[in-house]
Amino acid sequence: MAVTWLHISDLHVRSDNSYDRAVVFQALVSSVRHFRESDGRCPDLIFATGDIAHSGKPDEYSFAAKFLDELLGASGLERTHLYVVPGNHDVDRTIGNQLTRTLYSRDEADKYFDPGARKLHLIEKLGAFLRWHRIFFDGIRTMPDNSTCGPVELVEVRGLRLGILPINTALFCQDDNDHEQLFVGRRCLSPAIEELDQLSAHLKIALMHHPLHDLSHIERANIKAGLIDHLDVILSGHLHEAGCGTVEMWRGSNLYCAAGATYQTRKWPNTAYYATFDRDHVTIFPIRYEDHPREAWTLDTSLFPDTGYEASFPVPREPNFRSFRTPGSDQYGGNRGKPLISARFPAWSKVIPQVRCFRTDPAG
Repeated sequence: MAVTWLHISDLHVRSDNSYDRAVVFQALVSSVRHFRESDGRCPDLIFATGDIAHSGKPDEYSFAAKFLDELLGASGLERTHLYVVPGNHDVDRTIGNQLTRTLYSRDEADKYFDPGARKLHLIEKLGAFLRWHRIFFDGIRTMPDNSTCGPVELVEVRGLRLGILPINTALFCQDDNDHEQLFVGRRCLSPAIEELDQLSAHLKIALMHHPLHDLSHIERANIKAGLIDHLDVILSGHLHEAGCGTVEMWRGSNLYCAAGATYQTRKWPNTAYYATFDRDHVTIFPIRYEDHPREAWTLDTSLFPDTGYEASFPVPREPNFRSFRTPGSDQYGGNRGKPLISARFPAWSKVIPQVRCFRTDPAG
């Protein structure tokens, strides 16, 4: 028994009929169909971790929706099998100029992420993404407008139960200086994790656009601890570089995977990957776009050259490892004073050498 997903990210769709982008997208659609029909590599789910659009404008999502529907068709899937979170390019920066740049204390963050408080950064700056998401997934799922986390879902495929937690890291994105300015909100993450823990999933997956080191130091340790304690796999984008690696802990490990960019012009690397979970391991099959002699997505031999071009990572860790809890506000009492692993946990870039954390491409 196994379940396979296709992880894409960073589409950067503009509101134009770009030939350059169309070539890359059509090649991916054709190659995914070929992988399914000729090689038996059939995704059960597709995860898209942000930057669906280029500047968060409504017209951009019309073009993106067409591509996503074509990709689903090539995969033999429907919209219910697709999960999407926003990225920094899904933010309308012209609206963001009227809102506070970031938060400056724990108290301020806890007040901002009160479930009853209006999240103008989400409703306004990400308004076009939010409206598109609700229309595209109408009758399937609804992205919350009062939280960065959710909706939490349980997906069962051939007897394997996957818990899926979408996380919106883009609320406070505004310009090229977003590093350490971003917030998820522990008051959003804590109840989502509690809901996820009740699903009895064989594998728990978080979807987010930004790597954790882009979060503000005010809450980074809390968010990191919550994800490490309760999630098995963290999928991200943003870096425009593909990479996977394990974060080893006392009784197991977390798997962290970055998809690279699906499109950042034909001159820059365009990458994605398939992942297959078989109860004990997640096996990564990376793919990349080749522009000549034929436009096609093929096996990416550069990522795992020493392991036959694929790599297998053990997951999940033992259940009793999840003994720590995410520290929360007093409304989630009982967490204060509990031990945290984050204080002794190094930065992602230091424990995952295959994730290259520097980006020099023009897409941003």
